Amino acid sequence: MLDIQPSPTLPRFTFGKYDEVIMDGISYRITDFSDDGYVFVRTNGSGVAEAFSHAVLSQRVTLGNLEHRRDAFLPEHAKRRLKSPSQVLSTLTSKQHQKAKRPEALVRAFFEMEAAGKVKRTDKSIEAALPQIQLRAGEILSIPSEGDIGKAGSKTIIVPKISASRLRKIVTAFSRDGISALYSQNSNNRRSRRIGPDELELLAKTVRNFLIMEQPSIAQIVEDVEHAFIAENLQREEAFKKNGKGKSPLVTPSRETVRLAVKKLDPFEADIARFGLEEARKRNAPVGKSLELTRPLERVEMDEWKVDLRALMSAAGIWSFLTDEEKISLGFEEGKKARWWLTAAICSTTRCVLAMKLSRAPNKRSAMQTIDMIVRDKAVWADAVGVLTPWNMSGTPELIVTDCGSAFIDFDTRVGATDLGISIEAAPAGIPELRKHIERLFGTMANNFAGRFTGRTFSNTVVKGDYDAGARAALTTEDLSEALIRWVVDIYHRRPHAGLDGETPLNCWNRLVNQYGVAPMPSVGLRRKALGTRLKRTVSKKGIKVLGIWYHSKALARWFMHNSSKEVRTRWYSEDIGAIAVEINGEWIEVPSVFEKYRGERAQTWLLALREIRASVAAQKLVDQMVIFKAMTRIKEINANAMARQGMVVDDYSPERVKSLEDTLLIGFEVDEMPCDTSTQPATDGLGLELSTATTANQHHALPATAALNIKAPPAEEPDDDWSLEEK
Repeated sequence: MLDIQPSPTLPRFTFGKYDEVIMDGISYRITDFSDDGYVFVRTNGSGVAEAFSHAVLSQRVTLGNLEHRRDAFLPEHAKRRLKSPSQVLSTLTSKQHQKAKRPEALVRAFFEMEAAGKVKRTDKSIEAALPQIQLRAGEILSIPSEGDIGKAGSKTIIVPKISASRLRKIVTAFSRDGISALYSQNSNNRRSRRIGPDELELLAKTVRNFLIMEQPSIAQIVEDVEHAFIAENLQREEAFKKNGKGKSPLVTPSRETVRLAVKKLDPFEADIARFGLEEARKRNAPVGKSLELTRPLERVEMDEWKVDLRALMSAAGIWSFLTDEEKISLGFEEGKKARWWLTAAICSTTRCVLAMKLSRAPNKRSAMQTIDMIVRDKAVWADAVGVLTPWNMSGTPELIVTDCGSAFIDFDTRVGATDLGISIEAAPAGIPELRKHIERLFGTMANNFAGRFTGRTFSNTVVKGDYDAGARAALTTEDLSEALIRWVVDIYHRRPHAGLDGETPLNCWNRLVNQYGVAPMPSVGLRRKALGTRLKRTVSKKGIKVLGIWYHSKALARWFMHNSSKEVRTRWYSEDIGAIAVEINGEWIEVPSVFEKYRGERAQTWLLALREIRASVAAQKLVDQMVIFKAMTRIKEINANAMARQGMVVDDYSPERVKSLEDTLLIGFEVDEMPCDTSTQPATDGLGLELSTATTANQHHALPATAALNIKAPPAEEPDDDWSLEEK
């Protein structure tokens, strides 16, 4: 079971007519709905229809047994999936990501210059601005990633020459399909068929048949073009018979060429010819209205706020009680500024706070963990501090709007959001009005939060005791998290809001969710692949080991037997260490932990238990599983540790951090493993599954022969493009 505590009032989820819903491995699409629930029909052509009440759907979403793919059956989404090499972009190789980053840098540079009015979407304008675009793209690519910051020998990436028309096509594709357009496998292989001037002249003349009041369809224009070319070729053939010389036959354009020619017609002129002047004015009139929002999660604003922790602690009367050592442990060293940053997200429609994460410096991890918190039920955080009001605002947003901060425009952040089915946009810099709701929230926090920072929240902090500086610093951080949650859930959400005509954000959310519903949260499996830490691991007979936990399955055991290279790519998700995603033979599979009791547990709970066990049995190298599970159960049952397990402080589970934990915390520490068998039945002690390994499989002949497995070697990676590096 997942480590979750459902909110007492579960949201009502909504599904669109083109959405795909997957439950128990079966694909459905909506066919009818009512106040009681939805009727889904299977998409396999069987015509089987099934009814699900809102309560059942909410329960399935909460338990992670429902996957929602928004607009999956729209034609443009289907075409986009054909172009994209993977439905979950985050699972692609680093080389594929690197190739996508290069055109993405050009697109970002173009958008910056377009916003400044320095370039337009025409080949002539782009050609003139191309040197500046390439220079800016090189600067964007040269910004060091988090793992490279501080390393010597920074390099400037020189962007190779690109044509204006090619860049315009990339910008157009990105504007239409988002970041997934950059991964199109066929984008570099398409070649337009060249047609001569005679064909172009006749095509342009015939295509104008589209501009009449009878409103012919594109299919009719295709027929007109075919007839026109047949007639022209017959005339040329007759002329050749009479005179013995003449022009060569014309090549009839394809249906797609005709369609594109129709689309190139001036839209305003076409509307006038087909619908009349008044209707054309209505269709093409500029829209000057402000943003109109009706549904929860229709638009989410996300931003960062620098928390002046010293000012808050001074206002609460805590600063004077801290020793010099304790101040240093909190980062208040002499001559240095201690900064804490709060990354938060707010629903623009209801003004409800959807997520908050504290970090010492904003980065892509703080942004991605905030997005993760948006889509999750927050009852765990609410229960940890004992608030009086449910914090049940969750679901999948349609759009997230951010500023141009590095954490939000980071490539991995936007790829992860895209994989979760969320559109993410960076509003132009210097115009905070475009994110006015989150800006006002931070202003309200600055004015009202500090005054409520006193009371029992910090009563334990000012009491002197036998605590070391590190422990007291952790306690202060947890208390800051508790104070923020209490203020948001019990005060801000329940207070009348001027922007909602006096309605409280909580009432507005509940009312609109009952009316419109919200898109379900992404499944744990999808979050694992989209937001999980990317690791490379070597498979052994025991499976794959991450942070001292073994993961194994039949599919992994079979792969291990028949592949000489044992290294695989994995995705490890700190919110559920009971399984990992593993890529074998080009496909991603979910490999569960050998012991069931890890499933649904957070990494932080496991690490807390690990530290406690190491301290209690320091001289014992091999630790029994029951000791571990009892420690984890005790930690979960102690309310004082709730914020330590489910805190708002950003967890650093980068590959480097995971390796550091494995190299330090797990040195000389091993978990007693059970002997493996070919059976996949529950083990006799009830702790987990016994799984096949290469040795046991050969002994018991539990696995099929190599020919029956049809295992293919992974394809060789393509060489990198010629992108040169120049040392500064």
